[in-house]
Amino acid sequence: MFREIKLSDQAWIERCRDERTNALTVLSFPAVYTWQSSFGLTIDGDEDYYIIRSEADQGYYYPVGSQEAVRGCISELLQKQGSLKLIYVPESELKWLEELGAKTRREPDSSEYVYRSSSLALNDRDSGKNYREKVRHFSRDNKWKIRSFHFPEDNEFLKQIAAAPDREKRGSYSNLQAMRRAAEHPLELDLSGVYIETDLGEWAFLLGYPSTSQIYDLTFLSYSISISRNVVPACICELAKRVCDRFPLINMEDDMGIEGLRTMKKLYHPVFMLDSYTAVL
Repeated sequence: MFREIKLSDQAWIERCRDERTNALTVLSFPAVYTWQSSFGLTIDGDEDYYIIRSEADQGYYYPVGSQEAVRGCISELLQKQGSLKLIYVPESELKWLEELGAKTRREPDSSEYVYRSSSLALNDRDSGKNYREKVRHFSRDNKWKIRSFHFPEDNEFLKQIAAAPDREKRGSYSNLQAMRRAAEHPLELDLSGVYIETDLGEWAFLLGYPSTSQIYDLTFLSYSISISRNVVPACICELAKRVCDRFPLINMEDDMGIEGLRTMKKLYHPVFMLDSYTAVL
């Protein structure tokens, strides 16, 4: 029976997830836990797999776990429902699904962009000229200071800035909802991040977490209305500096089909994409 996703599900989800085939950060525990209210996510499964149902997508995230358990779950759902929509399907399962009669397609809007951490930290010149210039322009045009988040010491500080009125910051409502949920349990979610403040009182912060043993995910970004948009690459650069010694790669998530966001992420020179597929049976 599908139910809400709880903190106590973390060990189960992390045990079932194989980062070689399920590297999309959307399938990770921090993602499904923090975004569950925004997208109507619920969970079901047993010790060998988990499956997420999404009201917003009117379908299911592809089950995660042992291949036998995953395929058994799909066969059972298909038998009960007669039809099935699966999203975030790994490429390795496309052939099997097509043999079942599924129509499959790649979803560029939900595929995730992955970069070298060293490039985003400006330790080399592979991040792209556009990105490097924006970081430099922010530093040149503003007097600012930065601090790293340390949890649990900064728990209350994060709650405070996450709870700031929406009119004072940029960000979608669903993103702010998820961010506020994350701020309740930053230590359990293994969050880290940076906070920038200018001498004019403008501010921005960026939070992330380990998505796999090799990939760090940049996920929650918020900044005050009046601050330069160049603060975004500045935050990315500062957080990359802090994690690049432990994580060789950084995931900047999908572009949601927003043309400006897609252009920006391409200009920052990703080294590869984590492709997302949909299957309809």
